[in-house]
Amino acid sequence: MERPIFQPVGTPVEELDTPALVVDLDVMDRNIQTFQGYFADTAAKARPVVTSHLCPQIAHRQLAAGGTVGGIAVTTLGEAEVFANSGFTDILLANQVVTFSKIRRLCALAGQTSIGIAVDNPDNAKELSLGAVAAGVELRVLVEIDAGMGRCGISPGIHAVALAQSISGLPGLKFEGVMGSVPGPNGDDPSQHEAKTRANLQIILDNKEAIEQAGVPVAVVSVGGTHCYAQAIQMPGVTEVRAGRYPLMDHRLKSFLPELNPAAKILASVISHPIDGLAVLDAGHKATAPDQGRPILEGIEGGKATRFSAEHGIVELEGDAQRKLNAGDKAWLVPYELGACVNQYDYIRAVKNGKLEGFWPISARGRLA
Repeated sequence: MERPIFQPVGTPVEELDTPALVVDLDVMDRNIQTFQGYFADTAAKARPVVTSHLCPQIAHRQLAAGGTVGGIAVTTLGEAEVFANSGFTDILLANQVVTFSKIRRLCALAGQTSIGIAVDNPDNAKELSLGAVAAGVELRVLVEIDAGMGRCGISPGIHAVALAQSISGLPGLKFEGVMGSVPGPNGDDPSQHEAKTRANLQIILDNKEAIEQAGVPVAVVSVGGTHCYAQAIQMPGVTEVRAGRYPLMDHRLKSFLPELNPAAKILASVISHPIDGLAVLDAGHKATAPDQGRPILEGIEGGKATRFSAEHGIVELEGDAQRKLNAGDKAWLVPYELGACVNQYDYIRAVKNGKLEGFWPISARGRLA
């Protein structure tokens, strides 16, 4: 658990204790308005995936900005419980829920809010049906299709059709449609990524048509994630795009959405400059989260974050930068991947015009179950 030093509203950002997860509210609000604006005049709407920030205050701002289905998506049952208790009445749990104990929790939640769930096998569907009937509730169900992720999702084709038919006949379940996630950018050329994305989205749409041809109506086609929006809104049949990282952004997605800017950054302090060309930060893996890539040092030309241990971040400096980042100076790190970084903290330091607006609880942090 993070135990932050709470500082007064109005504290200049440079005076915040470090390491700290800082969100620039102006940048965040622009990102929300820009991205959700793409859905203003489209048949498909955005469904914000709150797993990327885990903060109800941010999610409320997203739904207030327009361009959405009016609900959110989560990844764990624990997240769903937190957001239901924070006033959200339309929640899609875009993941499988198994075991009787979790199904009981899910059905209890369905008694207070409209809850959707992903299903990719018939045995799980039967267990959900039994739980829903016992609790006297109805669960909205989407059949998850494997659209290239190689993760959850039933194989496309006859198996997906059979599962949809089975669910439509089970008591306590309301079959609503299909969902799937498509692979994100992985260093490929943008044009190649676009072609792959269209092909993977088409897998989901083809299964929608096959299910409808089998006599089962499909009202919802839910696709994810943020990176696929441009293709998804152009493809008839898609009803919603599950998108998570766009409010705060991260380095991994920035090259594919250059119009959006990182709103969430780690503020760090230089604790040592032991030799020319080397500075040490107080933000290591515990502050930035280890991932496939390193955080990006911002605003120091000739400086690069190169190594991280648990409590230390090492910055290598070249040229004129060798005389910068002395002990006591502040440095900004842009997370490589947002979700893992946010999960290191219990509070966002919300900042506006360079001053602290408040500490926003990351209420669903750690709710992995």
